[in-house]
Amino acid sequence: MATIAVIFLHVSAPLFTKYGELPIYIWNYANFFDSVSRFSVPVFVMISGALMFDSKMQTFIFLKKRFVRICLPFIFWSICYVLYIVFIQTNDYQKMSLFEILKKIVRSLYFGSAYHLWYIYMLFGLLLIVPILNSWITRASKKEIHYFLFLWFLTLFFKNLGLENYKTNIELYYFTGFVGYLVLGYYLSTMTIQRDIPIKKISLVFLISGTLTTFLGTYWLSIKSNKPDSMLYDFFSFNVMFTAVGIFLFFRISNYYNNKSNLFFNEVNRFSYGIYLIHVLILWTLDSFGVNASLIHPLFGIPVTSFLCLIISLVIIKIINKNKIGAYISG
Repeated sequence: MATIAVIFLHVSAPLFTKYGELPIYIWNYANFFDSVSRFSVPVFVMISGALMFDSKMQTFIFLKKRFVRICLPFIFWSICYVLYIVFIQTNDYQKMSLFEILKKIVRSLYFGSAYHLWYIYMLFGLLLIVPILNSWITRASKKEIHYFLFLWFLTLFFKNLGLENYKTNIELYYFTGFVGYLVLGYYLSTMTIQRDIPIKKISLVFLISGTLTTFLGTYWLSIKSNKPDSMLYDFFSFNVMFTAVGIFLFFRISNYYNNKSNLFFNEVNRFSYGIYLIHVLILWTLDSFGVNASLIHPLFGIPVTSFLCLIISLVIIKIINKNKIGAYISG
């Protein structure tokens, strides 16, 4: 689900920035699809938290396995993005020497060759701290994890209420950022759910209230400022966090992905990393043929472009993955 959401987000985002250039009701379709997709990255990180921590973890084996799994596809697709930009998107190859192209490739590995790859750099940072967190979290009591999440929530409180200039000098930096979602994902995946607690209803309340706050709040803020205001799109806003928690809990309880009838979604999950890496390249290609959020109408163009991108990405990754070497680089 998070994989599909991130594609919807990247399809609708260009229209969102065109506030004032489009009729408000057209722009608001982009706002809607963007709003309902904002949970994508937090849920990706929460799933990582649910899967990575293990009391039997051996640090160097973990790091070797994860970095090989992540680095090789990342390097391969980063190079593909540079070559696409140089040879297809801009024709810069006509004025660049081979050395300059190689230099651009090296720089892209350091700074990023496409806008969505920031997530991979962030993931590298999280992977480095996972073994350290693992030693604590697999032995921590529920109260100790609550304590960590409380301090993380406190940092979000200052950020969301615009109180960053008034926050205490007590250093809470170590409790900020995506590491909070990592711990939250582990906690929500391991907590015992009592039968008398209507957790599915609670998760839906979180999901719906968080999404509506994002959608309606962004509409109101943009109207008020007469420009696209993405403050509530922030991955650390309370509304996005609520949506992410709702989605995570809902699918944990419903056990949806363990249903063998959901073959398509199981395949998407299996190849989610490769789909994430390639999907922007597919979006760029589709856009060159006029297939984008503005196709006919955003209500049609956004979902059609998103699912077309998803299917093409999945097919390409599956084909590459059939080859033994391709399996290492496809993602």
